[in-house]
Amino acid sequence: MSRKPDLQATTPSLPPERAAAIRAQVERILTSPQFRGSRRCLSLLRHIVEHTVTGETAQLKERTLGIEVFEREPDYDTSQDPVVRATAGEIRKKLAQYYQEPGHQSELRIDLLAGSYIAEFHDSATPAPAAGRDARLWIRIGLSIAGAAVVVLVLTLLSPRWKETELQRLWLPVLKAPGTIIISLGQPIVYNLKSTQAQDAIQGFAGTTPPNPGPEPDFILKKDLVILPDRYAAMGDVICLVHIAGMLEKYGKPYRIRGERSTTFADLRETPAVLIGAFDNQWTLLAVGQLRFVFEKDDASATDFVRDRQHPENNEWKLTGAWPYWDVKNDYAIVSRIVDTTTDRPVVIAAGITHYGTMAAGEFLTNPEYFAEAAAKLPRGWERKNVQFVLRIPVVNRVSGHPQVLAAQVW
Repeated sequence: MSRKPDLQATTPSLPPERAAAIRAQVERILTSPQFRGSRRCLSLLRHIVEHTVTGETAQLKERTLGIEVFEREPDYDTSQDPVVRATAGEIRKKLAQYYQEPGHQSELRIDLLAGSYIAEFHDSATPAPAAGRDARLWIRIGLSIAGAAVVVLVLTLLSPRWKETELQRLWLPVLKAPGTIIISLGQPIVYNLKSTQAQDAIQGFAGTTPPNPGPEPDFILKKDLVILPDRYAAMGDVICLVHIAGMLEKYGKPYRIRGERSTTFADLRETPAVLIGAFDNQWTLLAVGQLRFVFEKDDASATDFVRDRQHPENNEWKLTGAWPYWDVKNDYAIVSRIVDTTTDRPVVIAAGITHYGTMAAGEFLTNPEYFAEAAAKLPRGWERKNVQFVLRIPVVNRVSGHPQVLAAQVW
């Protein structure tokens, strides 16, 4: 007989004393080292246990959990956004780790049934039912599969064609993280003329002239303009996006592209993310603002710069007078791969002061040769830590060149 419950059935709520003991145990588990660093696991386990205790198991379905726990839209695609399945898998693993530690074996046991989102509760004197012959069969099958996997891995490692690049090590935490990657693209604010004829004339459409043409005005009135905060993207940001999206396609990692104004904190909290652009992407400024190398702006002197907070006396990484034409000989960029302390999710950041720097940051993050030059100077074990780089990018005839690493931080 299957142990998988009928998800449509209404189960009775537990007696008050039993429910109180279970609630106390789940709070004990959620304060353990295994759980307290993962907001997703905390939220989902507490929700599942409470609904199981109160007998509301009919509500414990993937889509319902995605909506109620992770604030997904009612019609979201569970196959493209497996946040519930991925988090449930993490919970099962963390529960197993918790009960394996000394001192926890005698506690009331909470299990999350495989293939469902319903909790099971077992007193210390009545451990989970023995699996018996079927379990031993599955163990033998699992060992056979594991043995075959080891053979394949050994053969792969011995193959002269196999070689993990430094760039793969950089991206591995993001590629291995569950869920679909959110790529948040910077969105500069753009002004359009309200008059379509005047706008077409500026765009250079042949034969288009504004009504009642006269002398070209020295200024444009505010009433003749409309602000478009979420319509356009900088060319350099788009080229960076193309580089990164192409690399994710290569590794088969699903991703979604959103403008920074349609990116929410809930998005970044639940999935790995790539942030593109600096001053036109609020999420980049928030994420980088916690780190050593940050973007700053001095409007009084029309200067944009990268600040080293450990050495504030360094004022070399700056662009003065670049606005509005961006006619620069060098640009500066920050590239980071971190686990964001606010969202607890891996984040990759590609951002330049101007779009030239962002374009080159995208190349740096996807070109194995470019990144290998930087990785050769990093300390051993860097791939398991947060990393941040400052790049200088030469600009020739409005084209970005080979990025050069000026500074790096590993922690």
